[in-house]
Amino acid sequence: MTEPVLRAVAVGAIAVAVAALPARAGGAEGDLLPPGDVLARHNAWAEGIQHLWARADLRLNFPKNSKGTEREQHDLSGHLFLIKPDRLFVHGAVLGKDVFTVGMNADRFWLWIRPKVNTVWTGRRGGEGERRFILSPADLMVAVGLFRIDLDPNIPAEFVAHRRHYVLTERYPSTAAPAPRRRVWFDRAMLRPVRVDLFDEAGRRLLMAELLRYRPVGPGGAALATAYRARFYGDGREMVMVLRLTEVKPEKRPNPRIFQYRSPPGAEVRDLDAAPSAAEEPPDD
Repeated sequence: MTEPVLRAVAVGAIAVAVAALPARAGGAEGDLLPPGDVLARHNAWAEGIQHLWARADLRLNFPKNSKGTEREQHDLSGHLFLIKPDRLFVHGAVLGKDVFTVGMNADRFWLWIRPKVNTVWTGRRGGEGERRFILSPADLMVAVGLFRIDLDPNIPAEFVAHRRHYVLTERYPSTAAPAPRRRVWFDRAMLRPVRVDLFDEAGRRLLMAELLRYRPVGPGGAALATAYRARFYGDGREMVMVLRLTEVKPEKRPNPRIFQYRSPPGAEVRDLDAAPSAAEEPPDD
């Protein structure tokens, strides 16, 4: 059953542009919320968490060679820190020594891996290398789910109600068959994102993030995802990160110095803006 919804909704100071956004029901049960209400409630929740401090267990599975024909996996313990809108840092350690860090600030992003190599991949925020790189920290920030959604009525979008989820698809502006840009699945009961996909302009998937488990955290008991599985794609290859947050403190602001880029001693630095051919190269033996 298809039902167009043409309305603009304002909740408090939040204005959500949904005037051209169609809503379709696909086997849904119970009352349907209009798109504007779903997005306004999501935004109010997302805006309520501006920073995050958490202990984390990580599992990494990534290509072992440049062809992606072999893979390796590592289980690590570490932390996840973020300060919105553009500071994120995740690290993982073995026996108390860091072997993996990924982070970004307003100017730079980076990834450091040292299972068998000591290499940093880094580049400018917004530069060519950031979009080419298989593990973009900006995409990881999206995977956490704490982003606002402000729809532009001039950009194609579609809102579909399924039995258990609302699904919002935003598309790249184009006159001919616009490709999806971002697709978000919201749990209909709690109105929280449970999956986020990102695509490039050719329709290729860049990220598939599953928010697996929500639990009340912090003094106010806000529901926040504490388990994630994120798949990052690039050049036909896939890197998987599983995050399980064991201690979450949204009320604790991380030290801003955590988000400063520092090249580890003795590391080989690969500037992804200066060397496009190395942008997707994973660590080799």
